[in-house]
Amino acid sequence: MRDGEDFYIIISIIFIFLTIITLIFSSLTILIIIANWKFQCRSITNLLICNSCTCLLYYAIATIMKIAFMMISDLTKYISLNTTFCQLSAALYFSACISVSLSFLVQAISRYFITILYKYKILLTFRINWILIISNWMISFIIPGFMFISPLAYHYESESRMCILTIKHFSTSFSAMIVIFCIPLCIIIFLYGLILQQSVHQNQIDSNTFAMLRMKRNLKVFRNILVSVTILGIGGTPYFICDIINRFIQIPSQLYSLSILFISISTTLNSLALCFINKKIRKLFYSTIKCQERETRTHINQILPIVK
Repeated sequence: MRDGEDFYIIISIIFIFLTIITLIFSSLTILIIIANWKFQCRSITNLLICNSCTCLLYYAIATIMKIAFMMISDLTKYISLNTTFCQLSAALYFSACISVSLSFLVQAISRYFITILYKYKILLTFRINWILIISNWMISFIIPGFMFISPLAYHYESESRMCILTIKHFSTSFSAMIVIFCIPLCIIIFLYGLILQQSVHQNQIDSNTFAMLRMKRNLKVFRNILVSVTILGIGGTPYFICDIINRFIQIPSQLYSLSILFISISTTLNSLALCFINKKIRKLFYSTIKCQERETRTHINQILPIVK
C-alpha cells in the first residue's frame, strides 16, 4: 500500500515541477514578445507563439487543479464521482488539452499559407491569423461541452486519482482522441510535408547563388516540422495507446497516471521550444537575463561601499 502512495507522491512532484517550468517559460515568452512587439516582434509568427503560450498557461492552470487530488488516497470521501465540480474540472482539463493540440495545427496552417499560398495576400494578414486563433479557442470550448452529452465521459478515475475524460469508457475516450489528437496530427504532417516538398522543389530550380540560403531554410523548416510533430506525438501517443490496449486488456493502474504525465511533459517541452527555437526571442531572452545580471551587480556594487 505504501509503495502505491509513494508512486502517486512522486508523480505529483513531477507534475508540479513540469507545471512550474511551463508557467515560467510560457509567461516569459509572452512578456518578451509584448515588451518588444512594436519594434522587434511584430509578426504573425510571434502572434501565433503568444497564442501557443497562452494555451500552455491554460493547460498549466488546469493541471494545478488536479495535482492536489493525486495526493489524496481516497478522494471519494471528499468528492462524489459525479459531482458538477468533478465534471467541470475534467472538462476544463480536456479543453486545455484541445487548445494546446490545436495551437500546433494553427501554426502549421499559417506556415502553409506563408510558404505555399503566399500569392494570396489576404491569407498573410493579421486578420486571418486572428480568425485562426479565435477558432482555436472556440473549438477548445465547444468539443468539451458536447462531451457532456455522454454521462460516462467525465468521471473521477481512481487509478489516476483525477477527474478526467476516463479511458475506462472506450467509445468516448477513443472518439475524443481521434478528434483532438489523430486528426490534427495527420493534418499537421500533411501540411508540413507539402511545405517541405515545396522548399525542396524551389531549391532545385534556384540558381547556385541562392542554393545555400535555400538549403539553410529547408533545414530550418525540417527542424520545425520534427520538433512540432515529436512534441505533439509525445503528448498524445501514450494516452492513445493505453486507450486502445485497455479496450482488450486491463492496463496496470500506474499507466493511467503515466499516460497523462506524458501530456505534461509534452507541454513543458513545447514551452521550452517556443522560447528557444525562435532566434529573435532567444536573443531577447538572453539579453534580458544579461541586463538583469548587470543591474544586480551594479546594485551590489553600490551597496558594498555603504556596508564597509
